[in-house]
Amino acid sequence: GVWTQLNKGFVTPKVNDLVFAEPTFTHLAITELVKKGIVSHVVSQNCDGLHVRSGTPSRALSEIHGNMFVEVCKLCKKPYWRTFDVTEKTGLRRHSTGRFCRSCPRDPEQPNLIDTIVHFGEKGKLKTPLNWDAGVKAVKDSKLIICLGTSLRILKTYYCLWPKKGTVKLVIVNLQWTPKDSIFLDL
Repeated sequence: GVWTQLNKGFVTPKVNDLVFAEPTFTHLAITELVKKGIVSHVVSQNCDGLHVRSGTPSRALSEIHGNMFVEVCKLCKKPYWRTFDVTEKTGLRRHSTGRFCRSCPRDPEQPNLIDTIVHFGEKGKLKTPLNWDAGVKAVKDSKLIICLGTSLRILKTYYCLWPKKGTVKLVIVNLQWTPKDSIFLDL
């Protein structure tokens, strides 16, 4: 991942390069499983929008760290889906994108559109359009959870998205160790 590469001192592409990123085979396969009713819900920590671009229906997707292509009105909560990265001026506790909602009163001193990103050091508080409620419900209703390509380190922050031991079958597919490996191993 990007953060692992940075920790190792490798230079990574600029975030703006994600505008040109394409969904992988895995994104497309997950979308197909959702469309066939085999997978009921996808919870993603990625903010790159690739699940959306792969065609995963929004009703079946919770992007818990936001989507860099979505900004939301602070007042009416209307989402604006963009073809560009809306986070160019945002950061930790600075979510204003500098743009305005077309439906709400316009105050030139107070732009009312904000990004949906959960920056490091923040907790996710925005429920729409990230679909938090559906993600929490999907975890509660699940018989099987498959975790793909994640260290699972951040999930301790999102206890509502993590099942209790013994309540669900869990499959972890990851190249590196995760904090959940030893908890769920039955040797």
